[in-house]
Amino acid sequence: MGLNRKLVKFLLQSFLLYGVWMLIYELTLKSNGQPDHIITENISYFICLGLDYLEFDPHFSIAEKLGETFIFLNTSTFPLIRVGASCNGLELLILFSIFIICYPSNFKSKLWFIPIGCLLIHAVNIMRNFILTLMVEAKSPYFELFHRYIFIFFVYGIIFMLWMWWAAKQSKFQATHEN
Repeated sequence: MGLNRKLVKFLLQSFLLYGVWMLIYELTLKSNGQPDHIITENISYFICLGLDYLEFDPHFSIAEKLGETFIFLNTSTFPLIRVGASCNGLELLILFSIFIICYPSNFKSKLWFIPIGCLLIHAVNIMRNFILTLMVEAKSPYFELFHRYIFIFFVYGIIFMLWMWWAAKQSKFQATHEN
């Protein structure tokens, strides 16, 4: 099978799986809020852990809307920052997993790489949210630039590098086992 044909197959499978995911998410999971809630609460917990280490006396509360939390400092009744479903990286984890699933390679290698990659992506996203929280606290004029552009390119870049590293490893593995 030619390279172009493999690429088309990979892209079609990826789009199809992503479409299935979006249907499942929009029709059942989004209204339930559970995946977003779990990830958002986890991110908020680690943000507060970092802020506590820096002696900010933080706490977070779960918003009425599932999948959202508010982070407060000290005894303030006004939240410093809102961590919402759009901040939790669930879609990034799904895209990463879909790309690994659809790439033609050994199934066993996918089973270990997807969770490791997702944990790494989640850790990077926690750091992204933590730094953005510090930028809000410092009233940085660069918050929007980092929030909307720089960190998005950074996180997507890490996902792309992870995927490229994995694909290169798989290609080498397949090349040595085909001969």
